[in-house]
Amino acid sequence: YICTFCNYSSVILTNVKKHIRTHTGERPYSCTVCSKRFSAKTNLNVHFRLHTGALPYECPHCKKRFNQKRNLRQHQRIHTGQPTFFCPVCDRSFNKKSNLKVHLRLHSGDLPYECPVCKKRFNIVTNIKKHIRTHTGERPYPCTVCEKRFSSKANLNVHFRLHTGALPFECPQCRKRFNEKRSMLLHLMTHNK
Repeated sequence: YICTFCNYSSVILTNVKKHIRTHTGERPYSCTVCSKRFSAKTNLNVHFRLHTGALPYECPHCKKRFNQKRNLRQHQRIHTGQPTFFCPVCDRSFNKKSNLKVHLRLHSGDLPYECPVCKKRFNIVTNIKKHIRTHTGERPYPCTVCEKRFSSKANLNVHFRLHTGALPFECPQCRKRFNEKRSMLLHLMTHNK
């Protein structure tokens, strides 16, 4: 089977069909939660884990869990000694130079992004985008189950776990599970009293 747009070929027809979508831009697979569209079903499945809180990949060294295999592989660099970038101020390590650069702004106080409404400043662009929604009241992320709307994808994902029953955060002391990280951390403090 050969792609009608380029020289790509495969003995498997579905591979050629997937490849053709890179030319046509077709995205036939739609997320039932946020309506985001994907060209491949596997990409939709990975994306859907953000909503359900599923963390199927576990680090064999420290038992930390991840929703994508590539995130696990990236994390494992910490254990395998692959190149990491260290903060010269606090020795925290990062597996990407760009993440270190953003982190360094915490130490330097560099806040390059300014809110045009109240002039409050932020160190990363995603934070200013979220902040601006407090002024506009925009809630662009609707729950497909109950229609409640949220100002951030993260808040929608936490809320959606109420519908799915997903409990991705586990107490390392007693193995009790929670749908939010902060709930697990508050619970963990009860063990330390």
